[in-house]
Amino acid sequence: MKAILRVTAVAAALLTANAASAAVVVYGAGPTPAAANAMVLTDISVGNTVNVADVLSPQDLDQFKFTALERLRVNTIALTATGTRATVRAIEYGLTSSTTMSFLNDGQIFTFGPTSSIGVASLNGFIMNAGDMFSLYWSGANTQSPASINASFTTSEVPLPAALPLLAGALGLLGMARRKAKS
Repeated sequence: MKAILRVTAVAAALLTANAASAAVVVYGAGPTPAAANAMVLTDISVGNTVNVADVLSPQDLDQFKFTALERLRVNTIALTATGTRATVRAIEYGLTSSTTMSFLNDGQIFTFGPTSSIGVASLNGFIMNAGDMFSLYWSGANTQSPASINASFTTSEVPLPAALPLLAGALGLLGMARRKAKS
């Protein structure tokens, strides 16, 4: 019986450690946007629908900054940019200020005439703890004209690991079996 309890305790410790390590969000560093370009949003909590938009000027770097007020999951981030085809092709974005993703290489560009295009892309979601921050950066370093940029995502509760209820039930059954064996 002690061996079963020991194995159960080790399994619970491993499950807890894995759940805690999955919640860490760390992004690299790079050039910092000028204060006038930073957009700070601090009220991100479970159940929010977030939609941020701005005009990205040529040679500019914009930043959308988010802080989690509670443990949450940021679901897939949808990105769009509207402008001339050449501008949309040149816009870069990412979760670090060293932007390396573009609509040309990592998304899709749709052209609606000689002067109008839209770029569409997405970033994978992730889990945040209360107090964690993340930023979404947009670079117009290689653009010649302004573009409208937009990012949207929803937040949800962090799902409970499927094994946790099973572990709790198994511990309860072991406790009842032990109690019954003593009597």
